[in-house]
Amino acid sequence: MPFHIYKDLSLAYDLAGAGEKALLFIHGLGGAGSAWKCQTGHFGDRFVTVTVDLFGHGRSSKEVDPIPIPRIDAEAIDSLMREKIGRPYIVIGHSFAGMVIQEMLRLADPNFKGAVFVDCTHTGNNEIVESRVSFAESMLALSAERLPEETKRWYSELVGPSAPAEDREFILSTLKDCDYRWLFRSVAGCREFCRKYPPGEIIVRPDFPVLVMEADNGIGGDWRKSWVNFFKDAGYYLFEDAYHFFFITERSRFNKIIDEFLGVNF
Repeated sequence: MPFHIYKDLSLAYDLAGAGEKALLFIHGLGGAGSAWKCQTGHFGDRFVTVTVDLFGHGRSSKEVDPIPIPRIDAEAIDSLMREKIGRPYIVIGHSFAGMVIQEMLRLADPNFKGAVFVDCTHTGNNEIVESRVSFAESMLALSAERLPEETKRWYSELVGPSAPAEDREFILSTLKDCDYRWLFRSVAGCREFCRKYPPGEIIVRPDFPVLVMEADNGIGGDWRKSWVNFFKDAGYYLFEDAYHFFFITERSRFNKIIDEFLGVNF
């Protein structure tokens, strides 16, 4: 996995596939670029696929202020796409990646041609922001002994009770490369981040295609969290009886829906 250097920070990324267009996959909190292996294999015959390890995750730099991290991630990824990829691309982001995509929209790379929000929380609602901050602060209040156990329990609940054991083990494996306290500090900084970078102030081209995909045991269970509150004309798909990591546990259906979106818009 090579590195892209941005302001003395190392962003780990991986390239695969071939084509004149690219798909950029961004993982969520506690994840890694490797989480998208079921997608890079599927789409690599038609597109260059780009995966990254966000700062604080995987092999990327860890010594980064967690509060402005979505903006720092966005700037580094924007730099990577402009300097090393240099072709039209669509971003597919999971969970916390929604805040990174939000900032990439502000940076307005002309090659950024569309976005897919995969169970991403939209932080345009103050109640949702305060709920995220309260949850993170409750985790940060745990002792050093209890925090790892509670983090793994929380992450396992996001995976859901019916996930195959192999998928569960794969999803949980990326946590080992993260500092749990750093993760929750980044979530606890949501209020401060949204004050500096208000999500409602994003300007999006009217012809910019967006697809919102949610799990009814995830973001889809609370419409206040949905990005459809911002992208009124977005395509929408609800994964019924699914949990947060449906792009892994229900990869065949997920990939088919992305295929259809790309066929129409890219």
